[in-house]
Amino acid sequence: MRTAISNQGQSSLPDSNEINEYIKEYLRYSNYTNTLECIEAEIKSKQVSNKMLNKQQVIKQTGEDLPRIFQLLKSDNIKTKREINLEKEQKQFNKKYQQILQAGRQIFSVSINLLQLLHSLKETAKNENLSETLENYKIQLGKYHKVIINEGKPEGTELITEQIMHEHKTKLFKNYQDKNVDGMIEVLLSLRVNALQIAPELRKNLVYELIRNDVFNIEATDKFDFVVHLLDINNQSLRHAITSLISVISSTLRGVEYLTYNGNMIIIEKVIKILKEQESGSVTQRFCLAILQKASIKDIVIPTYVHNEMIQWIINLIQKSVNTKIHVFCLDFASATLANIIHTPYTLQYLEHQPRFSHQVMEQLLKFIKDQIQVSVLMHVLICLSYLSKENFAKQIEECRFVDRISEFVEYYSVINTENEAAEIDKKTVLDLCAHMFHPKDTSLDNSETLELNELKTEDRIREYENEQGELIFECFQDEVS
Repeated sequence: MRTAISNQGQSSLPDSNEINEYIKEYLRYSNYTNTLECIEAEIKSKQVSNKMLNKQQVIKQTGEDLPRIFQLLKSDNIKTKREINLEKEQKQFNKKYQQILQAGRQIFSVSINLLQLLHSLKETAKNENLSETLENYKIQLGKYHKVIINEGKPEGTELITEQIMHEHKTKLFKNYQDKNVDGMIEVLLSLRVNALQIAPELRKNLVYELIRNDVFNIEATDKFDFVVHLLDINNQSLRHAITSLISVISSTLRGVEYLTYNGNMIIIEKVIKILKEQESGSVTQRFCLAILQKASIKDIVIPTYVHNEMIQWIINLIQKSVNTKIHVFCLDFASATLANIIHTPYTLQYLEHQPRFSHQVMEQLLKFIKDQIQVSVLMHVLICLSYLSKENFAKQIEECRFVDRISEFVEYYSVINTENEAAEIDKKTVLDLCAHMFHPKDTSLDNSETLELNELKTEDRIREYENEQGELIFECFQDEVS
């Protein structure tokens, strides 16, 4: 048997100690006890060191092949091009991350100086509201500061206490009665700051606490008057504050049920109204779309979307994005909402009874797949088209040359050039999606025996209960402050 390898060797060879350990590990596993004892004794007596040193000199002079174990372990250390690129990207991300943290610290330094300046003016102003405002700013600044000093890791391990929740609700109603818009904004944003700061695994429970405390006084009064009045106030900062908090609540199925208590869709209707009034891509519009996308998991809200012309509005937004820059979040969530709307039996029946409108929708969606739209939106558009590829829409399919245009798209998309590995993965995903949704079942395309002809199984779609699984994500945008 070949003896174990010493610590001495050429610098290009794998570490000898590591090879020794691999060999001993194998011998132990295979119960080669005697051989193991011999090799350990030889290593300890250092006899192998001189033998190996001489052996390597012979190898270098004669060109004798190295033992295969050298080559095997040496090859493990060779990094692929992808691994090298990932390491470079990781270093860049770490550098940017540190720059962001440093910028955050500088911002806090400026903020603290401004607060001190305001405090020096407080005595002169003799304004009670100013004192309370400064205290609120201090609290919120302190919470953000914790996030910075923890380098972005949430510190919160406990939910908002019952007392704090009650105080927030009391202050919110008092400011509402006093018609103090700034006060209402502060309370709403404070609740949201708490939601953003809390650890991800506790966010679901936070939403449940907001519902249990009936923060909008919906269940206690069996009415929506309070929240509707807040949504009706024409103040952009207040609309940002209220829609961002509603978006937090709508992040769970129970939250959507709270917002549509007893089947009342007034909040959904108000959110749609605000959505359409906003500038394309604005922060408030993003929160409105987040609310509507999350709520769309409930089929009972879909008729409200349809009758408020959300199908056409979303199609118009995607059309506008072809020539105008629209925030990626708006396009992603809007197109996902469109897919959820069209998927429901209610919408399909509605479109079946509106042949001209269904023809218009199909035609516009087919045009999008050849436009330069982002991949996530393209996928959602293809999913929408798959729902319309039914016998009920045979006339529209023929008039729009549906089958030919899908085939042309697949042919075109199959040969597009991809700039990087991520783009190549996106391309493959799109083509796989088309294969599953538009082609007859073919084992050469898919080995699954569960996919039905011409559509994805409905049980593979996002189910309502899945919204209750895992950690919640609360939206937060860099340009919210402005």
